[in-house]
Amino acid sequence: MSAEENQWPDNFDLRETPEIGEVIHAFITEELEKLKIYGGQRPKDSKYIFHEHAERVAQNMKKTCLHMGLSDLAAENMYWALLPHDIGKRTLPIDIWDKVEKPSDELKRQRRSHTTLGAEIAREKLAAIDHPFKDLMIDIMLNHHEEMDGSGYQGLPGDQLSAPVRLAAIVEAYDGWRIWRPHYGKRDISIPGVLERMRTEKGPDFFDMELFESFAEMKMNEYNSGSKK
Repeated sequence: MSAEENQWPDNFDLRETPEIGEVIHAFITEELEKLKIYGGQRPKDSKYIFHEHAERVAQNMKKTCLHMGLSDLAAENMYWALLPHDIGKRTLPIDIWDKVEKPSDELKRQRRSHTTLGAEIAREKLAAIDHPFKDLMIDIMLNHHEEMDGSGYQGLPGDQLSAPVRLAAIVEAYDGWRIWRPHYGKRDISIPGVLERMRTEKGPDFFDMELFESFAEMKMNEYNSGSKK
């Protein structure tokens, strides 16, 4: 087994330590409810709903892991680790999310500060927990907006990102680009259109392309079978 394969979380099961698993699952559920309440303050016509995005991303992560041949346990751990990736958003001003115009670089950085803010929430509220799942979850919170060439929010290049983080960055970006925003204009946001943009316009500068193609194959299989999510 390669070093990268060893990074996938199949060596622990929260069900075997319910005293820890129940605390972690309660934390995630509570934080997603807070994110839902926070999102409820946004305009009623907002289409990029934070807690719905979190569920879609987590589901796509689980399905990609299974498509890649990873174990059910690894897929389940990745599902739960992805769910709270955006909880830091609720600590930011509500009016930064629904601008009509394309966001400036400064606004993008403010928005992406949710990564460190979410990790701070998790570290504080789970301070008494010492478990590899917490480490995985916080790694994804912190680094899901990193890019392979090192130009992401934290400035970490791909060789400093774990395989779970590199896949999370792909799955998270896909879902964000599937939701139409006013500054998108006539951009193609169909499943094939978004995947093609990710492949040709972003490519290896942004994404681990081996992981990307596994994700893209899973999504196109769904698309060709009639799923439009």
